[in-house]
Amino acid sequence: MELVVIEARGEHATFAPEMGCQCFGYQVGALDLIAAPESAESLRAHPFRSGMPIQFPWPGRIRNGVFTFAGREIHLPINEPARGHAIHGLVWNCAFEVMSRGIDRVRMRLDSSTDAAVTRIWPFPFVLEIDLEVGGGLRVRFSVRNSGASAMPFGIGAHPYFHAPLETHGARDAIEVEAQPAKSRWPLDAKLIPSGAPIAAAGDFDFSAPRPLDAHTYDDVFQLDSARDPSRPCARLIDRAARCAIEIRADPQFRDLVVYAPPDKPVVALEPYTCAPDAFNLNSRGIDAGMLTLAPGAVFEAGFEIRAAELANSGRS
Repeated sequence: MELVVIEARGEHATFAPEMGCQCFGYQVGALDLIAAPESAESLRAHPFRSGMPIQFPWPGRIRNGVFTFAGREIHLPINEPARGHAIHGLVWNCAFEVMSRGIDRVRMRLDSSTDAAVTRIWPFPFVLEIDLEVGGGLRVRFSVRNSGASAMPFGIGAHPYFHAPLETHGARDAIEVEAQPAKSRWPLDAKLIPSGAPIAAAGDFDFSAPRPLDAHTYDDVFQLDSARDPSRPCARLIDRAARCAIEIRADPQFRDLVVYAPPDKPVVALEPYTCAPDAFNLNSRGIDAGMLTLAPGAVFEAGFEIRAAELANSGRS
């Protein structure tokens, strides 16, 4: 397995092009931010439990692995058998080609026409390029081109896992999460599929100010305020013991945010999505869930950034 390392200004990020452009580490100084896969073998066994899986051509879940677009019923492989869904897209285990590489950046490319497995499943040809750059943050930029002859439905997202706590002397329960623009959330059914239009984010789902995780667990989807300032963080993971906040900034095309804090592992994922899970089916029901459509030959571009910010000595961010 070839690993690509990029570095600048005391930051190092490591990626595996042939394994879905997966992130095998992002360090800022002495802090290790990304909870990376332990090995290639562990990643193959559990592809969505570590690192930063890229989710395309849809993020999150598709109910029962079936949707209809332009009168055509599309069947996707069920890779979440416990709930019976297709989850996290198709490119997470694809081999990307390294197009260009510098000390602090790398550009990778996947042409679906060269991947027989993707072509067999997804009838909409595409070219996906990912630009990665470090230095004052890890910047991820996506470019999607519809290389087919018909319109293509899609969404894109990323699933970065962060250590929680960031240092061994911290505590998971003391970690705080903040997502000021997350004014509403998608109500989820028992199988974690949106059951209707967004509702107000209140109580334990109110992240308008830093909220300690305590003993809470989350696997929840929030809709970001459409009037938010994309130059400001849309989400923060705050570790006061480490005097650090991990900040997520995302372009306006990223309408949704998943907060995932499992009960059995010291990690938190803050996931920017361009659409809600099951957006294709929600769209068919007349619910605007952010499904994007790309015309033949058209290009979509958007990106997000992960940044480590030092907290003040007072402990206040």
